[in-house]
Amino acid sequence: MSRPVEQQVARESKAARSMLLRMSTVHLEGDLFAAPCLPRGLEYHADFLSRDDEQALVARFATLPFREATFQQYTARRRVVRYGRVHDPGTRAFVDGEPLPAWLADVRSCVATWRNVPAERFVHALVTEYRPGTPIGWHRDKPEYGMVIGLSLASACRMRFRPYDYPHDRRAAIALELAPRSLYVMEDDIRWRWQHSIPPARALRYSITLRTQAVRRQAEGERAVT
Repeated sequence: MSRPVEQQVARESKAARSMLLRMSTVHLEGDLFAAPCLPRGLEYHADFLSRDDEQALVARFATLPFREATFQQYTARRRVVRYGRVHDPGTRAFVDGEPLPAWLADVRSCVATWRNVPAERFVHALVTEYRPGTPIGWHRDKPEYGMVIGLSLASACRMRFRPYDYPHDRRAAIALELAPRSLYVMEDDIRWRWQHSIPPARALRYSITLRTQAVRRQAEGERAVT
């Protein structure tokens, strides 16, 4: 990584720490969804996975061919492995990527059964490794994807949200603590009208992200990452 990029990352990390001191943090226990303290469409479910399931998945991650994620000309610090249908911005079409391995297909089936939707609706799966100090900046997921479900593993993190139309209104931003083995859902308002980010990881953390294909493009022109 070049020095200008390192300096930019350092400035962004410092700004993120400053913002965290000003935004409200939501600490949730148990299963909460459609709660008054959460934006519409954001759900949080603690202990979705058992400790044994978490340990088995983390052991699987050790064998994956992680590579640094890329966005346009920028190479991120987080490392990812993508499966299923991937949207190609060049052709503006979905292309078939690596098929889900059996263990990840099992995770998808478990989530789909819990959500009461066909497993095949989740066309894309992403496994992400956050080494200590690794952040992910403010963004909305690509509009070609619809519902987003994430599983957190190995360590806790703070997921931040801010209204897309009011990115500088710190009073409107919230931060949600994601415990290991928890699950979150993003659809409706939180999916299309809010951005989210995660500050630099304090300890090694993994996530599994499952995405459906959007029925139609819900938003245009936003900054999106995969």
